[in-house]
Amino acid sequence: MLGVPVDGLPVIGSVKMVWHGLCRDLLGHRPPDLIPQPYENRSILVGARISVSWLKPQFRGPLATDATDEVVQQHACYHILVWLGSILFMDKLVDWLSMMPLQFLNPISNTKRYSWGNGALAWLYKHLCKALETKAMQIGGALMLVQLWAYSRFPLICPVTRPPQPPVEVGPLTSQYVI
Repeated sequence: MLGVPVDGLPVIGSVKMVWHGLCRDLLGHRPPDLIPQPYENRSILVGARISVSWLKPQFRGPLATDATDEVVQQHACYHILVWLGSILFMDKLVDWLSMMPLQFLNPISNTKRYSWGNGALAWLYKHLCKALETKAMQIGGALMLVQLWAYSRFPLICPVTRPPQPPVEVGPLTSQYVI
């Protein structure tokens, strides 16, 4: 449905990793350690989630023309992580990205070997189960899959699609009336 691979290695990894080190190794930026302050929770890395508002400025601006291969790889990892974290492995908190997919980007050439579709489906099922809890107020996961599934099963709720318009003929408008 989304065009991501469903054949390949399973997206199974560790949830108890040293995310600071992985972030430094693959993104080139290490989040600062949590400094506990009373009545404040302004951490940047909580568990396996990282704050987008901290991560985005680290990669702001265009890549330099004389950038090393390592810097190019770090920027590629960042953009792939943002894509995966905002579409396939979406978190219910808007300003946070899951760092889980980052462990599969080492090396970056291995990403095509994984079954991202199956991993996204498992992530969605996990978040659907969490949404059933009585105190749940938000939901995460690839909700686009639920929407596409509903459209395919219940065509009455599907938005109206319009047929494509015929192409406009090139030339003077009078040419369409000449027999």
